[in-house]
Amino acid sequence: VLLTNLTAAQVPAAAFGDLYHQRGHIEEAFKRLKHRLHLEAVSGLSQQAFLVDVAAKVLADNIASLACLAVQADPKMPALRRCQRTHAGVVVQRLLPRVLLAVGDVLGMIGSALTLIAKTLHRITPGRSTPRAANRIKPHARFVYKG
Repeated sequence: VLLTNLTAAQVPAAAFGDLYHQRGHIEEAFKRLKHRLHLEAVSGLSQQAFLVDVAAKVLADNIASLACLAVQADPKMPALRRCQRTHAGVVVQRLLPRVLLAVGDVLGMIGSALTLIAKTLHRITPGRSTPRAANRIKPHARFVYKG
C-alpha cells in the first residue's frame, strides 16, 4: 500500500529494486532455517525446549554466515565465486561442539574448517536464473514416504 501511494519521483525504480533484492536474502535465510536446519523439527515438547532449539539453530546459521564472510574476504578468492552456505552450515555443525568445549587446537580447527569451506565455492553467473523444471517435484522430507 505504501509503495502504490508514492509517485515515481519519490521512489525511484532502483531503490525499489534494492529493497526487493534485500528481501530475497531474508527469504533465503528463512528457507535455510526451515528446510536445511529443520527449524520445524524441535527436540523437546516444552516451550523452553522450542526456544532453545530455535536459538541454537539461528546461532549455528549465523556462525556459518560469518564463516562464509571470512572465506569470501580472502583477497585470493575469485570474484565470481560464492560460499555454499549449506556446506558451511554442515562444517560448522560438526566443528562447533569441539570449539565450544575447547577440545584440541581450536584455532587450527577453525582454520581447517575455513579451508574446507573455501574448497567448495560455487560459480556465480550474473543475470542467470535456473528455476526447477515444472515436471520435477522436490517434496519435503516428511512427505517423501507418502508418495
